Amino acid sequence: MANQKVLSGSFFSYGVFQNLILGYQKGQVQRFFSDRLFREFRFYFGSYSNRFVLILCILLFLSGCSFYRRIFPKEDAFLKSLNLPDWVLESNIKLRVLSGLQDVPNPEDSLPEDEIATFENRARRVLATSPQAMKDLFEATGCIDGSRLAGIRANRITEREEDVWYGICQNGKEDAIIFRLFQMGNTDLYRKYDKETASAWEEARKLAVNNPDKAVRLANQVIELEPAHPAARKLLGQLYLKGGYCKGAIRNYRIYLRVMPLAGDKWKIHEQLSQKCGEFLKPEPKREEVELPDADPDAM
Repeated sequence: MANQKVLSGSFFSYGVFQNLILGYQKGQVQRFFSDRLFREFRFYFGSYSNRFVLILCILLFLSGCSFYRRIFPKEDAFLKSLNLPDWVLESNIKLRVLSGLQDVPNPEDSLPEDEIATFENRARRVLATSPQAMKDLFEATGCIDGSRLAGIRANRITEREEDVWYGICQNGKEDAIIFRLFQMGNTDLYRKYDKETASAWEEARKLAVNNPDKAVRLANQVIELEPAHPAARKLLGQLYLKGGYCKGAIRNYRIYLRVMPLAGDKWKIHEQLSQKCGEFLKPEPKREEVELPDADPDAM
C-alpha cells in the first residue's frame, strides 16, 4: 500500500499507472475503469470538487452583499449605453438640515443629486411632487432612448410608494419613469404646482435674456417645489456658467442630463464646462456617510 501513495506533483500513483498497463494487456480495461480507476479518481479529486463548490457558494453569497459590490463594482451596461460624460454620474453630496419647511421638497436646492434624479432598473428614478408634474416631465423629456413620447399607457403604485408611469414611444418601444413622491396625497402641494410652479417657470423663461438675475430667482423657486424640472435646471446651468458659478452650473446640468440623458446638447454642455470649469469636473473625494439623528418635533 505504501507504494500506491501519490507522488509529489502528480495526480495518480505509480501503482495506478502500472495497473492501467496490466489491465490493458489482459483485456480488462473496461472492468478496470469502472472499478479501480473510478475509486482512485474519486479519492484524489473528490476533495477538490467539494472545495470548488464551497468557494462558489461563498462567492455567490458575497455578490449579494453591498460591501462586496462597493469593492468590486459591476459595470452597468445600461448606463454605458447612455454615453454620458463621467461627471453626470458623479454625485456632489449637498445636504443641509432645515426646519420649518416640511411642505417644500427641496428647500434652497439642498437635496443630494441622487435623491432628485438617478437611474434604477434600466429606467429614470425622479423625485416629483404632483401627478401633473409627473405628466409634464414625461411629456417634456420623452423616452430615455431619445425618441418622443407617443402617449402615457398606465401607472402603478409600488410597495415603496413610488409611482411608476409607463409610456409608448414614437418608435414603438416602451419606456417607464419611476417617480418618487415627496408627499403622496398632499393635494395642497398638487395645487401649488399648478398655481405657482408653472407660472414661475413661464416668467423665468421670458426674463432669461433681459433680466437674468430675476430669472435665476424664479428658476430657483421652481426647483424648490419641483426639484427635477428639466427646463429650469438647464436654464440655471446656462446662467450660472455665464456668471462663472461653476459648481452651480455643474449641479444643474448634471440633474438636467440625468432626466434627459440623450439630450442633443449633451456634448456641447460637456465641452463648455470642460473649458470654463474643468477643475470642478473631477470627482470629489468620498467621505464617510454619517447618519443624522431623527429630529425631535418638541424641539422645533
